[in-house]
Amino acid sequence: MTAKICDQALDPGHLKDEEEWSGSAPVQLHPMTLDTLYLRYRTGLLAHLQSMVRDVDIAEELLHDTFLRLSRMPGLGDINQPKAFLFRIAGNLAIDHLRQCRRAPEGAGESELEELESPEPDQLELLVQARRRRQLRQAIDQLPPRARETLLLVRYRELTLREAAQELGISQTMVEKHLKNALVKCRELLQF
Repeated sequence: MTAKICDQALDPGHLKDEEEWSGSAPVQLHPMTLDTLYLRYRTGLLAHLQSMVRDVDIAEELLHDTFLRLSRMPGLGDINQPKAFLFRIAGNLAIDHLRQCRRAPEGAGESELEELESPEPDQLELLVQARRRRQLRQAIDQLPPRARETLLLVRYRELTLREAAQELGISQTMVEKHLKNALVKCRELLQF
């Protein structure tokens, strides 16, 4: 039944000139783009949702909600990776559903929610990590030579303080001081 509703919502002839759907805000259809996305990704999204919620009917409803949300988004043509975007919307809806069920007595268990959390960082996390690494490299490059050398030996080559002192030809106390100065300066440079 919900698949038929989804099919009707995506049929450009079904709604007339921004007719309201189910009493909600007007649905702006982008017939070719939305139809194409629906036809291309429906099966995969439905399988993904079924694996998450373990219920065909709920998965169908979540699939419908996914495309309904997509149809209401401005700038639909500006989405660079529509498959990833759709799967993100669907996954978020499934997680929201499971959280609601968890609050109810007959809801999903904690282990099901833990299974859904991806160990892989998303694109935003990857961008933030790359930026932080770049900032750290720049901060290390700005350190005085001896402090930079000490930091690289101890933190990156994982030498002990004694081994770093031997390699640098200085006392272990001086290694500690250079390392402390390097860490303090890096922290100051990385504050934003």
